Amino acid sequence: MKTVALAAALVLALSGCSGWHEQAGVGECAKQIDLNDTSVNMAEVDCSSQEAVYRVSSRERRTMCPTGDYLDESSGRSKRNGKTRYCYVLNVSEGDCLKAVNQYFERVACGTGTRKVTKVVEGKSDRSLCAGEDSKTYSQPMKTICITK
Repeated sequence: MKTVALAAALVLALSGCSGWHEQAGVGECAKQIDLNDTSVNMAEVDCSSQEAVYRVSSRERRTMCPTGDYLDESSGRSKRNGKTRYCYVLNVSEGDCLKAVNQYFERVACGTGTRKVTKVVEGKSDRSLCAGEDSKTYSQPMKTICITK
């Protein structure tokens, strides 16, 4: 009887009753599950997907992401280890067009009301590289992304 109850609890937990979703690992890509939700709640997506606007740069047991403009998500909690923090960087290329929704970006076709990625500089985290445009800088990995305002 205990085995049946345990199996039923496991099925419920994995079926989504607990809000469980596939979490992306470091280097993998993710999308915000609901752009209207103001709390960061990401799910893994294939990096070649149009929806893959974010990439996990670190997954750590600390209270804050490294220095930069990361989106961060706290996940899980254990008495011994505390929360796991996922830190997301923009996963974009020069020429990509974005639409801002709450604190997120969504990759869209270029047009009225969109913002364009004008420069992606690997290895440097320096807002001055964007010459007055909006900038996103990251320290791990070092990267600067320039976006039209």
